[in-house]
Amino acid sequence: MKRALIAAVLLLASCNSAPKPTPEPVVVFKEVRVPVAVPCNPDIGPEPAYVDTPEAIAMAPDIYARTVLLVAGRIQRIARDGVKTAALDECRQRPDLPPKPG
Repeated sequence: MKRALIAAVLLLASCNSAPKPTPEPVVVFKEVRVPVAVPCNPDIGPEPAYVDTPEAIAMAPDIYARTVLLVAGRIQRIARDGVKTAALDECRQRPDLPPKPG
């Protein structure tokens, strides 16, 4: 009798131990903010016509006129460099920051 009872318990236990089906995978959509490189091509205009061209320096009547042309060309180049630097600084600034005062 004990053997029959043990066999019945084992048979019932084996029926209940069937593998459960695997659950369906849960798909979760999340927003991920990733910085994306954006090309910065500032429009600073064409290069100006500088006054210290080789032709203008060659046509200058004396050393004073040549020096005036060279200094004027240098001032133009410094101003142009300031425009380029300002445009590139705007490109380097992070987009989530407010603009710089001034």
